[in-house]
Amino acid sequence: MSPQTYPCFSDSEFHRRNALARDLMRREGLDALIIFGNSGINRHNQANVFWLTNYLDLHHNYLVFPLEGEPTLLTGLVNHVPNARAISVVPDTRWGGYEPAKEVAAQLKKSGAARSRVGLVGVNATFGMGMPYQHFAALRESLPEVEWAEVTRDFARLRTVKSEEEFTWLQQAAGFTDMTLAALEAEVRPGLTEHDLIGIIEGSYRRKGGQPHIAFLRSMPMDAPTACVPAQNVTDRVIHKGDVIITEISASYWGYSGQIHRPIAVGRGPTPEWQRLFDVGVQAYERMCAAIRPGATEADVIKAASVIGESGYRIYDDLIHGYGVDIHPPLIDHSCCDYWPWDDARPAPPGRSFAEDMAIVVQPNPITPDERMGLQVGALTRVTKAGAVSVQQFPMRFIVAG
Repeated sequence: MSPQTYPCFSDSEFHRRNALARDLMRREGLDALIIFGNSGINRHNQANVFWLTNYLDLHHNYLVFPLEGEPTLLTGLVNHVPNARAISVVPDTRWGGYEPAKEVAAQLKKSGAARSRVGLVGVNATFGMGMPYQHFAALRESLPEVEWAEVTRDFARLRTVKSEEEFTWLQQAAGFTDMTLAALEAEVRPGLTEHDLIGIIEGSYRRKGGQPHIAFLRSMPMDAPTACVPAQNVTDRVIHKGDVIITEISASYWGYSGQIHRPIAVGRGPTPEWQRLFDVGVQAYERMCAAIRPGATEADVIKAASVIGESGYRIYDDLIHGYGVDIHPPLIDHSCCDYWPWDDARPAPPGRSFAEDMAIVVQPNPITPDERMGLQVGALTRVTKAGAVSVQQFPMRFIVAG
């Protein structure tokens, strides 16, 4: 019997990441990091722990990462330990107990960081998601001499520019994600339900080693639209000829995810109203990809996408967001609509700048002002000197199936 193996980055890649984490600690005067993750969004809330350990837990866990010495990975459930030890690159991987703050405190004392400055890294700074309050309260009580510093946002910045190894994984994930649309195009037909569509999506890549991340969709008659964005929870609605299905799909390769957005017309081509919506979305996508290059700003992207507002539409979902494992900056939300049509006399604030080798989801979502009709077009892209280049290979077209 062949040994069980799991995907893993090279030693040099983990040395690079460890060095970046310790550089951050030195800049901030930290003697240790406590990094928390949970299983939200199909384990992708583990992004910060995963980046240093290779381990994606199905519950919660803590990584105690000292400036000097070896880290400790503490799993939330004891029965997860054997598998965690087979996957984690951290030799000291064990159960954190039912009161993990006690074990975290013990590790800080062991590393000599019990009377120093310690950084806290939660799930996601954009959404203000950190470790559970009960855990922090117990930790603070156990270590009254520690000065706590919130560094989730600073830590996430270490992950925004991807290495070549990471892009290799992202290309694998993008391939799995492309499979979902190819399968939908081949298999969607009247009589199926939205639940069947989820089965088609996840069935297209699971046997090939892909992992689920998100599969959002909404079906409706093209002639009587009822929604402007895909739904996170599907129904048993039956698909009919003349329907449109709007989608947002991510499949993962060991935590790293692609993302793609295409509408699907069932049984016949899109109506003129839906075709116009799609054409505006594609025009915005192409202009945005041309604008996203090293040194460009969020304002440059908002200006490039102003064709949406000039066409009488708005957006509901984010215009772009950073990606790879979780959602992170740069992120432009629907407030960008306030700057459309674009006027150089009142430009959008510059916002963040883009850097080469960021992974960005470009996803314009033109919707009608009454919010009853909308779609997304887009893809995971790589920031290059020539612009944002799609990592996805599925063609940019309005799919006709069934």
